[in-house]
Amino acid sequence: MLKYNIIPKPNHYRTLEGTYTVSSGTQVLCAEEFITAGNYLTTYLKTRPAENEGAIKFKKVGGMEPEAYSLKVSPEGIFVEASDARGAFYGAVTLKTILMQATKKEGKAVVNGLFIQDAPQYGYRGVQMDESRHFFGVDIVKRVLDNMAMLKLNTFHWHLSDDQGYRIESKVFPLLNTVASTRKYAGLQGNGLKHRGGEYTHYYKQDEIREIVAYAKKLHINVIPEIDIPGHTMAILAAYPELSCSGEPVEVVCENGIFDGILCAGSEEVYTFLDKFFAELCPLFDSRYFHIGGDEAVKGHRLWEKCPKCSAVMQQQGLKNAKELQGYFMSRVNEILKKYGKTCIAWNDCINDSFDSSIICQYWISHNLAAVRKQAYQRDLILSPDRYFYFDVKYAHIPLKKVYKFNEVKAGFGKPGQRIRGLECEHWAEWLDTESALQFSMFPRLFAFSEVAWTQLENRRYRDFYKRLDWYKTYLNKTGVNYSRVEKGMLSTKQAIIYHLGADGKEYKKSEQLKAKESSF
Repeated sequence: MLKYNIIPKPNHYRTLEGTYTVSSGTQVLCAEEFITAGNYLTTYLKTRPAENEGAIKFKKVGGMEPEAYSLKVSPEGIFVEASDARGAFYGAVTLKTILMQATKKEGKAVVNGLFIQDAPQYGYRGVQMDESRHFFGVDIVKRVLDNMAMLKLNTFHWHLSDDQGYRIESKVFPLLNTVASTRKYAGLQGNGLKHRGGEYTHYYKQDEIREIVAYAKKLHINVIPEIDIPGHTMAILAAYPELSCSGEPVEVVCENGIFDGILCAGSEEVYTFLDKFFAELCPLFDSRYFHIGGDEAVKGHRLWEKCPKCSAVMQQQGLKNAKELQGYFMSRVNEILKKYGKTCIAWNDCINDSFDSSIICQYWISHNLAAVRKQAYQRDLILSPDRYFYFDVKYAHIPLKKVYKFNEVKAGFGKPGQRIRGLECEHWAEWLDTESALQFSMFPRLFAFSEVAWTQLENRRYRDFYKRLDWYKTYLNKTGVNYSRVEKGMLSTKQAIIYHLGADGKEYKKSEQLKAKESSF
């Protein structure tokens, strides 16, 4: 049994006799390559090394798995061992969590003896954030990254372009900012968010992108950008309509939904544009991965079928239909990104056997589940099932317990030979229009998600997790994070919309009422 509340739960933990006392005078000693781990601790401890105040020692050892660490606390000292910098960092994260909970005496923390040996179940533990629909900005993104690091989540999937806006500075294609980054209304048409607010213009300057990537790197978080193509491109087409099949002018979308705007798969001008486009973007991100979307392009397929250029390519390549044409398009984009050192990720509803096996499949929708299971044998797979990990969905549909109970084996992804890279949760922002609404959708479900991604299935117990969660709720309160007090909600057959509606949503309002009652005690 854990004496400290640690999420995600360590895979091996035992108590030891004795204690060790830590103060701001305690030294943190580490090799240069473990400096991020050392800095993470010293920032918390506000270290001012003093004699006879002891030391926390990080040691590099061989033979441990990537991201694995061991942590020992005894009367002799505190020792963290790892084979790589990521493992050392996660040892520091665990130790900081313990120090925050340790008994305090005269301004010093008395830590109970323990030994932890830990490593993640999956190497990919991701959080997605959508800033096309609503833009959050540098400071909010950094706070998301801080909370990810606390939960040992290591991948930030950054959705930066969609029908409702394009969000990265482009010096090569300036209309992406003067046109594609602007829509007429801040609020999107739909349940809970009508057309409201004035003109909505936002995008990240390239230096801000670099700043966030560098910040994430210090937390051992990999930033993967997503530019969704060939569909979900109304904003890009508003700036450059010649990239569509018809060339007709369109506007950046102010509604929720799926639209038929699509890049012309038969136009060489499109591939020339994308080559220059990615040549500018790729150096901003040090990740070897780039997400190219590919989802929900079916409406646009109808335009391809009427397009002379697309028809000519289909005939030339021997393609039977628009779905196969999308495979051709995505493969050409894949070749472009390979030139810039990137490995592509695409959503599962577009991937088939014609795709290069280097393209990673991200599973989100289950309509072709059998095909996705098959793909898992021939390419890497990221699991983001919308029925478990889409956190823009109400707690009534995806309650906290359901997130925790996700079982990849029962879902058909635990068989030998399947290449499961890891898990990711999603935060689509059609209705998440403020940091408070984003936090409400994210917490406390992110805690459950982190444990499912890190902790071995045989070590997971929901009742035990829920007890440990209490301390984290107190932490969120103290740090001003608006976590949801509604953890399961009430299903209604009359509910047409399954998504949170920001501050307009019933669950959000109910949570605010419960929060007000807490503060009244």
